[in-house]
Amino acid sequence: MKTVAEVMTRDVITVRPGATIHDAARLLVDHGVSGLPVVDDDGAVVGVLSEGDLIVRQKPRRQPPWWELFFRDGERLAREYQKAVGTTVAEVMSRKVLYASPETPIEWVAALLDRHRIRRLPVLERGRLVGIVSRGDLVKALAAAPGAGAALSDAELVLAMKDRMDREAWISNRGILVEARNGTLTLWGMVESDAERAALETMARALPGCRAVDNQTIIRSRVVARYGAA
Repeated sequence: MKTVAEVMTRDVITVRPGATIHDAARLLVDHGVSGLPVVDDDGAVVGVLSEGDLIVRQKPRRQPPWWELFFRDGERLAREYQKAVGTTVAEVMSRKVLYASPETPIEWVAALLDRHRIRRLPVLERGRLVGIVSRGDLVKALAAAPGAGAALSDAELVLAMKDRMDREAWISNRGILVEARNGTLTLWGMVESDAERAALETMARALPGCRAVDNQTIIRSRVVARYGAA
């Protein structure tokens, strides 16, 4: 399992909290990046400045009616104002910093980027910035990955498929039958949707040694519509 240290970018472009918005935007453009770690004089990461933090400044500001102040968090409104009209990086950056360590598995990073809909993570070691890992770095790692490992035997294919199905919460039928013959995996049983049926086939095809998939699963609602509830 690859770690962040194997794929991260070590030459990181950073910006200081006191830099102007114009200077930060110029750094983004000149270096072709979509975000910058913000570091203080001691080298500690104190925030992240992204394209999104700058784009929000282009949106027209809406003056909330007086009564809305009774229902909205005043501190949040003040922060939104500062982000919209501030002139320095410290005023507009995102202060909540998600990060990875060099030993973090890239699978964990991929899940975190997807869950929070962000493009990059600073890489910290003992509190100091040592790199940055982005979606692009993960794609490069995927492109450089060697081909599939040793092909599994038919018996191993069945065991591996069942093991993978047991790990996934989206599978509605834990009784799906799996057979393998000469590298062809056959799946039998009822599923809840076309998406689930397709995902099962994708899961099977991803197994090393799987040459083909005979997907005999059927959609439960279609069986009920045709033959009635059992």
